[in-house]
Amino acid sequence: MEAKSTKEKIIIESLKLFSRDGFEATSTRTIARSINASDAVIYKHFKSKQDILDAIIEMCSQRLLERSTSVDVKSMSWDGVEKICMDMFEFQTTDELIVPFRKLLLIEQFKNEKLQQLYREVFIEKPLFHMEKIFSYLINEGHMKNGNPKVFAMELYSPFLMFHTYGDITEEIIQKLKDHVNEFRNNVLLEDKQFNNE
Repeated sequence: MEAKSTKEKIIIESLKLFSRDGFEATSTRTIARSINASDAVIYKHFKSKQDILDAIIEMCSQRLLERSTSVDVKSMSWDGVEKICMDMFEFQTTDELIVPFRKLLLIEQFKNEKLQQLYREVFIEKPLFHMEKIFSYLINEGHMKNGNPKVFAMELYSPFLMFHTYGDITEEIIQKLKDHVNEFRNNVLLEDKQFNNE
């Protein structure tokens, strides 16, 4: 049990250091010092610094997966769409592991092709894919005006992605995003259709 606790501590401290200083600039000695341990303790749990990075990716990917809930598109209301957007944005900009994980991927995407692809998949492609599926259904059901669901997804999601790069998320930013979602709703929903918001 103690070994597992130490291993998790190494992963979390490494994530903080990698997201602040970069992967290459952070040595295993620096990681060891940050948890008041010797280099031997690091190598007791991990073969290499890359091994630590792989563990970080696995831990954070699992955390994101657990947070992502399966959406029943057929019972979707616009309130549900808005809630998905705002809840996921809050999670990705406040969670103690996901915030440094996103920073790490942002830093390393220009040096590491694998991390570049991971960043795109996690923070761009998956959110757009899920939103596109929702919009395809809403268009087919006559709740939204005809159009390209992929383009609608990009239009709605772009400001969320932009504000991901901000250091501090303020109430003003949250309000801007809510205003954006509301404006998007007014532009794409069909007024002559009843759209359940309960």
